[in-house]
Amino acid sequence: MEDLLNIYTSDGVIMAPGFKPAVGFEALKSSYERIFSTIKLEIDFTIDEIVVMNDEWAFARTTAEGTKHWLKKGTQEFHHNQEIFICRKEGGKWKIARYIFSSMKPLQ
Repeated sequence: MEDLLNIYTSDGVIMAPGFKPAVGFEALKSSYERIFSTIKLEIDFTIDEIVVMNDEWAFARTTAEGTKHWLKKGTQEFHHNQEIFICRKEGGKWKIARYIFSSMKPLQ
């Protein structure tokens, strides 16, 4: 968990569908604990676009596709998301400042 959280800036944010934004280290930790206790993902990311806006800011547009395993239900389903990663240099390293994603599965 520590390695995952360390790729975020100190004020990092994750915006997951159906949840309020998780802002900062403790909120990110709680969010990922909830995610990892609920699902296991077997996915591949495709980087669709990377734009470095200046020496401090960049963004990446990606898609993720694979299998989502619901741990408590013991079921699985097709997983297909689109994501935006807004990155900022912190301490000389690129880190995730904002991570926003949504499902690409058709609405039913």
